[in-house]
Amino acid sequence: MNKADFINQLRSTAEELRPLTQSTSIGAAIWDGTKYVRGDVKAPDAFALAWWSILNTIADLLEAQDSPLSDNQINYLTRVLFGGMGSFNDLFFDPKFMGDAANAINERLAEKRHLLFKIFNTRGS
Repeated sequence: MNKADFINQLRSTAEELRPLTQSTSIGAAIWDGTKYVRGDVKAPDAFALAWWSILNTIADLLEAQDSPLSDNQINYLTRVLFGGMGSFNDLFFDPKFMGDAANAINERLAEKRHLLFKIFNTRGS
């Protein structure tokens, strides 16, 4: 595995979750890219916030590590990122609650997870 590519993909994937981790309080102004506008009251999505933190933490820890990944680390990452229920692979945003935005983020996350898995599985090459 190219560690730098894997770290970059972890961070890129986490960035997809960033908008869902932000909160806005009553009367707060938010930057829309050109000016400050009044934002709707919004609470962060707990699952997005948790996975945003986990992905960034994994990236930070791997970046700080000079040695190759151990078998235990590989097993852990396999379970946490690509395992079954409760893994990052299982993360899904319900369109019933989020509308069309959920479909868009689910599609982007599927692409990001596929790339992450592909990079991770090239570790033997």
